[in-house]
Amino acid sequence: MNLRAKDKLVVGLTGSILSGKSTALSYFARNGAGVISADELVRQLYQAPAVQKQIVRWFGSCKPAEVARCVFADESARRKLEKYLHPKVWALAAKQIKQAPQPIIVFEVPLLFEAGWNRKTDLTITLLGDERTLPARLKARGLTLAEYKRRVAGQLPESEKVRRADIVLANRGSKTDLGLKIKRLCQALNTIYALK
Repeated sequence: MNLRAKDKLVVGLTGSILSGKSTALSYFARNGAGVISADELVRQLYQAPAVQKQIVRWFGSCKPAEVARCVFADESARRKLEKYLHPKVWALAAKQIKQAPQPIIVFEVPLLFEAGWNRKTDLTITLLGDERTLPARLKARGLTLAEYKRRVAGQLPESEKVRRADIVLANRGSKTDLGLKIKRLCQALNTIYALK
């Protein structure tokens, strides 16, 4: 299934954990883009009785935090869960993209390159976080450094995400700075692709 849609630019947004992807997604929305979060689609799927039943069967719980502890400690469990959920996330994303009225759709996917979903979008963006603010962001998210490292270990190194991306966006200043960058990027994309 391809996420590309006629008369729309589908942008895949990724970055390491705590790089600011959710904040960036909100700025894309403020600048007129349609936005979709893979994490939000997963949260929706967790509400479906059939999905809950399967996840409980595998992990003994369908509480996201408990499932996360299991899958980030066991590579085979993570792969099994991804194999089960990814097609369902695809289907939901494709439907939302098709129905969205906006000419630019930004699809935020933590595992964009790992899952090969970059090949299904028109353009990819890697967001770089600020290492200096990592301790504060870990505290705000309620994650330990060990948990953070386990999750990062399940993803491509940031340097590889940068290498594969069409656009690299540095989130190493204030939120205002990030918002301005995204505003300019949206203006440029609209002009380059003649979407307005």
